[in-house]
Amino acid sequence: MADLSASAQAKLLRAVQELAGEWVGGYDLRPVDIRLVVATNQSLRGLVEAGRFREDLYYRLVGVELRTPPLRRRRDDILELVEYFLARHHRFRRLSLSDGAAEALRSYDWPGNARELQRVIERVVTLAPGNVVRLSDLSPALTREYAEVLYPSVARADSMRAWGSRYARLVLERCDQNKRCTCEVLGISYHTLQAYLRYRESSAA
Repeated sequence: MADLSASAQAKLLRAVQELAGEWVGGYDLRPVDIRLVVATNQSLRGLVEAGRFREDLYYRLVGVELRTPPLRRRRDDILELVEYFLARHHRFRRLSLSDGAAEALRSYDWPGNARELQRVIERVVTLAPGNVVRLSDLSPALTREYAEVLYPSVARADSMRAWGSRYARLVLERCDQNKRCTCEVLGISYHTLQAYLRYRESSAA
């Protein structure tokens, strides 16, 4: 919606305002009976203030407004979406996730949100050699952060507490130093998070 040209905005305004529009290739107005559900990845109010979106159209469209948080703020939804996208390819092949692949997918920030996740699953369905998707089947961009936390700890035979401290700090950084968000993502209490953070400080001392 935010990318509509000025001409398209004018035509949409007339359709919404007069419940009529011109058919493709025609000139006569014909009545239309429509309900609009529009989506945008930009603030239409901000575009109105910047002079890039018609204010009269904005007020015609604004009604029930639903805001969908980015996927990185809804990590519990990631694996459900993965299962949904995998199920869409069941007639071609049935795949399941290894624990490592599932954790890497859940840990990734998904700047492209659900569309990026969908493309990743399509790639996996096409290229994965076996019926179980493993960490090695995912692209390096997806596994880099996960590997930065997991592999050094494995190589040093770190304790679970040391690994947890490294992972907690990664999530804290991803949450812009918001400890409440970090606790929600990790599913731990504030007291436990503080213990993980203090562990690194005491180890470095």
